[in-house]
Amino acid sequence: MGPDNRFFLTHDPISVVDAMAGVVAPRDGADGLLSCVSTIENATSDAIVYAETKSTAASLETAIFGLCLTTTEFAAAYEGSGLIASCESPRAAFAELAARLHSLRVIEGDGVHLSAKIGANVRLHSTVTVAENAVIGEGAVLEPHAVIGPGVEIGAGASIGAGTIITCALIGEGFVSKPGAKLGQAGFGFAPTPTGVIAVPQLGRLIIGDNVEIGANTTVDRGTLGDTTIGAGTKIDNLVQIGHNVQIGRHCVIAAQVGFAGSTVLEDGVMIGGQAGLADHLRVGAGAKIGAKAGVMSNIPAGETWGGFPARPMRRWLKETAMIARLGKKKS
Repeated sequence: MGPDNRFFLTHDPISVVDAMAGVVAPRDGADGLLSCVSTIENATSDAIVYAETKSTAASLETAIFGLCLTTTEFAAAYEGSGLIASCESPRAAFAELAARLHSLRVIEGDGVHLSAKIGANVRLHSTVTVAENAVIGEGAVLEPHAVIGPGVEIGAGASIGAGTIITCALIGEGFVSKPGAKLGQAGFGFAPTPTGVIAVPQLGRLIIGDNVEIGANTTVDRGTLGDTTIGAGTKIDNLVQIGHNVQIGRHCVIAAQVGFAGSTVLEDGVMIGGQAGLADHLRVGAGAKIGAKAGVMSNIPAGETWGGFPARPMRRWLKETAMIARLGKKKS
């Protein structure tokens, strides 16, 4: 399954021979066409995928795909029947093919597009832009210079603050965005090549549940592949950065200036103090609390309270801080 066609255009298919032209050691394979890029989990027989970690390579054995770009090591170990091609940088090769197959639907013109579906009792400021095939639920309010991208769906009772820009997103009822929020934008994804870094197309979505609030000038990236998700009832303060493919559970509370690197998971009911930072691919358990300015570098179990940099259980951090203070006094 390729990118959501509400948000992305899919171009002419690429032949298998063409797709493998730039790889180092392609295996022999049948002729055919490749029409989309995908995650390994959601791939179909005409999809291009890539694997450059042990965990993703392990999932190839039972996966269905049209072509997988991977490293020489993982290609040699692969025992499945799919078409595998090794290359120096699977992610870079994947990015180049993804850019050929797909592109973002752009906003054309201003005002409300004729194909947009606007619910009853919606209030739209005269400077608002609502792009083609967007859906605005009943009773929503869109303040000056709000921009709603192609295919975006926003549930009933939403309040969209001035200057908010929303693309590639499906949003539930009762949603609130404060002025200047930027939601569903491209994440920070690049791949190194011998001639420099290239952008990895960001072809996923942003999915937001009911009764979510997002603060002023907060940014939430859409997924690279797959979705960035925010669960129902979650409240997010101003100036928060949420990276691509982050998954935030229900009823979380996130204070100002928190930063999330990509693919981190928050379970339900997590609370995070201001200016905390979370590294990528972490999991924070349900009901956990993270102190202000904490630097989270490892998984946090459910229900625990952590603080410090690097973050660790709060009682331990406070004891260590007090011990260091006492040592400083002795030396002076």
